Amino acid sequence: MKERTILIIAAIVLLLAALSPLVMEKNPKEYNYNDFKLQKTPTGWVTWAYKGEQPYLLQLRHGPKTLENISIDKNIRDLVLSKPSLATTVDSNLTSRAVIGAMDIANILGRRLGLYGIQVIGATTEFANEGTYVINCNDVQKNMNVAVLRLGEKTEIKLEEECIIIQGETEEDINRAADRFVYNILEVMP
Repeated sequence: MKERTILIIAAIVLLLAALSPLVMEKNPKEYNYNDFKLQKTPTGWVTWAYKGEQPYLLQLRHGPKTLENISIDKNIRDLVLSKPSLATTVDSNLTSRAVIGAMDIANILGRRLGLYGIQVIGATTEFANEGTYVINCNDVQKNMNVAVLRLGEKTEIKLEEECIIIQGETEEDINRAADRFVYNILEVMP
């Protein structure tokens, strides 16, 4: 009887040891990044941001781990938050795919959520139609930043004078850079 009890206990221990990797395995659809919990959804990644005690559920298309290779000028966050308005402007020759990045910026920084309350203005760099503003780097003002989403040789976020350049090698890279820009403003990524 004593041997049987020892065998049963040994079998249970072996079974638990065999199953422990399944129990301890992390969920690949969620992770913590700089104290922010990110979760994968069918349309992108979500995280929570707080303004005081007020929580905001935010969604972007890319997780921060996939954006670490995109450099960003360290002065951009302070510049964006120092002015009440931000014009996101896109080259009129780009497709609507590039506009998605500008929309993501507007959704999170704009007045709709109330998180930052920045007036975000959509524009193009050249005339597109009667209903669209034409704004470029020459239009930076003391109360309005300009962020140009454009194609370039390198995917990065930089300053040219006081103008914010959100640049991608492809239109999808423009969207990746836009998400990197937002994560920087949210302080998810430095």
